[in-house]
Parts: sequence; structure tokens; C-alpha cells
Amino acid sequence: MMIANSFVAATDSVSDLLARAGAGMIPDDNAEMERVQAHLMVCVYAKDAPGVRAIFARNDINKVISSLRAPRYFPVHAAAVSDSDAVLSAFVDVLPTEGLDVRDENGLTPLMCAARHGHVAAIHTLLAGKASVDATDPSGYSALMWAAMSGYVDAVKVLLGYEVYADDGAQPLGIDRQDNIGDTALMLAIRAGHYDVVEALVARGATINIANADGERALSVAVSLGRRRAIRLLCEQRDIDLNAVDRMGLTVMMRAADYADRTYDSSILNLLIGQNARTDLKDRDGCCVLLRAAKGQSDIAIEHLIAGGADIHATDSKGCTAVALAAKHNNLYGLRFLLKQRGVRIDMRDHSGRTPLFHAVEAENYDMVNELILHGADSRLSYTVIDGTVLTLAQRRGDRRMVKLLLDNGAGNDVSDIATLVG
Repeated sequence: MMIANSFVAATDSVSDLLARAGAGMIPDDNAEMERVQAHLMVCVYAKDAPGVRAIFARNDINKVISSLRAPRYFPVHAAAVSDSDAVLSAFVDVLPTEGLDVRDENGLTPLMCAARHGHVAAIHTLLAGKASVDATDPSGYSALMWAAMSGYVDAVKVLLGYEVYADDGAQPLGIDRQDNIGDTALMLAIRAGHYDVVEALVARGATINIANADGERALSVAVSLGRRRAIRLLCEQRDIDLNAVDRMGLTVMMRAADYADRTYDSSILNLLIGQNARTDLKDRDGCCVLLRAAKGQSDIAIEHLIAGGADIHATDSKGCTAVALAAKHNNLYGLRFLLKQRGVRIDMRDHSGRTPLFHAVEAENYDMVNELILHGADSRLSYTVIDGTVLTLAQRRGDRRMVKLLLDNGAGNDVSDIATLVG
């Protein structure tokens, strides 16, 4: 936001404005009010409340009020962030409500500016003067949202105290207001990492299962960003939905597994497992959380998911198991862990008849091929899609290294001109 820069520019140009106005360089009908606004800005920055009152007293107050509806220097906004309640009160005592809700060049009201800077006294003063607590800026942010994402918990609490309540009086209407992409003050506080604000909003009754435009909820936002304290707090709430699915088809368990894969930190995943979040729900590709973890680059999520009861035999929409996906996506550590599990079906075919070994050979994942064969994968199985074995596949691809690897590990000599390929 550029409001602070606007204030600096305003003060830098005050003397120039006054000089130009006095020289007749500004039309007479505008010069007087612009000069008044310039003087008001000087008083604001000097924290001169009597000076503000004197300006209102010696000028046509209706003209001043009219000029402040389309200000050039935004003196009311400057007063809201000046940390001088006396100066702000001088404006509030004179201006009508609409004068307190005037917008700056970024669409913010003075109350939003005060909330953004955490000036609690200014918030009290503006709201006592009937400034609108429900107004929103062009992004859909209310004063409460500005305070929440800026991390000013005291400002949040004050604003909640002035909120408009529904007829049943259960909770303030504005606490669950959503911005232009559907985020609430709670989501914004989570994104910014302000736990004390999150705690205050939850304690005040913020609805925790509201979805934004992407189908994200407060918990999924917290999981994606690794906000552990917020996650624990949200999971303690009786009405938390642990299994909600966003527009991408992702659950919080899937996000937790993705986070574990990125950071090699399973604490959030374990927390959700302990809360009995479901592991069988599937994303758009037909992958449950274990299958998504198999497509990652580590074994940490796989290990904890299996320990938590995830089905090792689950398949995606193409019939691929976790073993097949790990082999296909070069997740060596994940594959090694999976192959150690009791009852693992190492040669299970997918809907096209391919086995994990076939996928590994096709993807030229040499370490995967070696690992699978060492754990008993059958390299002599025939596949109708190539009318031969994996050795046939390697030969047709001209992959000499793969042919040699398969032959060294016992693949049958069922192709021609092997010597040429490995020589």
C-alpha cells in the first residue's frame, strides 16, 4: 500500500501548494480549499489539535467538509495514523459520518488505516464517531481483516467489540466476511502467521469451515503453511471438518503429506492421523494420500501413513499401486520402504497390464529397476502392450544400459542381437 508515501508527498508539497495558490496558479474556486487541506496536513503532522479546530472555525465548514469528500491530501487518514488521538478527535467532532469514511487513493478508509497500523485509540475514536466498521476496500478487506493480517490482536478485539450482530446475537456478522478471493480474517491471520489473532478470532466464534474461492478452509491453509499452533487449535474445535475437499480435490491429509515431503517434517501429518482424518479419500487423479506420497521424493509421509493404517494395496484411477507410482516417479526411498512391507504385491498389474518393473524400465529409472529385481520382481513376465518382456521394451528403446542391467539380474535372453546392444 502507498498511503504512507502519499502523506510524505503531501507534506513535501505543502509550501509549494501555498505558494502556487497565493500566486493565482490554482483556480480561485479550488485554491482556497486546497490551501485549507494543506494547512490541515501541517497541523496533523505537528500534532496540533487546536490548529485543526481553528481551521474549521475560521472557514466555511460546509465547504471544508465538501472538499474532504474528494481530498487531495487525505488529512483524516493522516490523523488516523498520527498516533495523536487529540488531532483525530478534532476531525471526528466536526465531520459527519460520511466524512469519516472517505477513501484514499487505494480505497482505504481512515478506520482501515488505523487498523492496519494497530492504533487502538484511533479505532475507538473513529468508531465512536460512527465510522463504518463494515466498509471494505477494493480487495474486499475490512478494517478487521487489515488488523488481522497485520497482527494487531488488540485492534482485532476492539473492532470485534463494535461489530454488527445477527438477530440471534450469536456472533458478529463481520467476523466471517470474505474478501474478493473468499478469505476470511481468520485465514488472513493464519497466512500471516499471527497465532494470537487466530486464537482471538476462534475464541470469538469465527466460523472455521468457511471455504474460499479455491475451496480452501482455515485448516487447509494452516496445514499448507505449516502453522502448527493454529492447526492444533483448529483441531480442538468440535465442529472442525477434517475431511473437507477443496476445488483441486485435495484434503488436509493430502496437504499434510505434501508438506512432509517438502520439509521432511511429519509432525503435522501425525497430528491429523491422531485426529482420525481419513486416508482413503481421492484427488482428481484418483490418488489417495498414500499414492500422492508415493509420487513424492521421500519416504517420510509413506512411513507414517502406513503406520496410521493407510491401505498399501490402494490403486489410482489407472490401477497403479503405491509401489508402481514410486517406481514411475523415481521415489527410491519411498519404494524401498514399500517393498519392506508385509504382503506387498510387487508384480501387481495396473489396468493396462503394466507392473511396477515395467513402469521403472519405461521411465529409465535404473535404481528402481535394480531395487525391484532385488526384492523379487519378475523380469520374465510378458506384456501384451509390447508383445514381450521388459527386456524387449529396453531393446526397442535402444537402452543399452537397461538391457545390460536386466541381463545382469537374470532377465531371459528372449531378444535378438543382445551382444550388439551391450557390447
